Amino acid sequence: MTSEREETKAATHERIVASASKLMRWKGLAAASIPRVMRGAGLTVGGFYAHFRSKRAMDADVLRRTLAKVHESWFAGLEDSRGLDWMARVVKRYLTAAHRDAPEIGCPLPATLSELTRADKRTREAMAEIFEHSVGAIATHAPPAPGVSKRERAIATLALCVGGLAIARALRGQPISDEVLQACRKWALV
Repeated sequence: MTSEREETKAATHERIVASASKLMRWKGLAAASIPRVMRGAGLTVGGFYAHFRSKRAMDADVLRRTLAKVHESWFAGLEDSRGLDWMARVVKRYLTAAHRDAPEIGCPLPATLSELTRADKRTREAMAEIFEHSVGAIATHAPPAPGVSKRERAIATLALCVGGLAIARALRGQPISDEVLQACRKWALV
């Protein structure tokens, strides 16, 4: 049985994670600073260390949890699909104008990818763990292609989706942004 104090701490922790996740998705890891995260959660900076040992620990935890939620929603409800139909539904869900235009509720990878190359080992491991999980899910459903393994096709599809969305977000407001999304959707399904 949990005490009221434990429940309050858990709820506060979730507010911190939600604030960090939103900032991370919108502006990247560096922008999800401790002061900004805590302000977004309606808390003071002093309370941060009751929940995380460091900014790096928060980054790894929030990235892992955020990517897991994105992964879950991305693949939800596709149990009745197989092969190219499954792939088409997944790609079309990810490479949308709505996903491009609402980064604060979407995948954090387009906003954090360049920073992850310089992140600490724990944060990169969190990204690798979820990326590997996504590759496995896609590979399970990937239709065969000449000279390409299912795993290779899954990795390439995932890279095309994340990279395409990142470029489309960078070009948001320009007509070519929509073209990037459309071209990536088409190429992923060849």
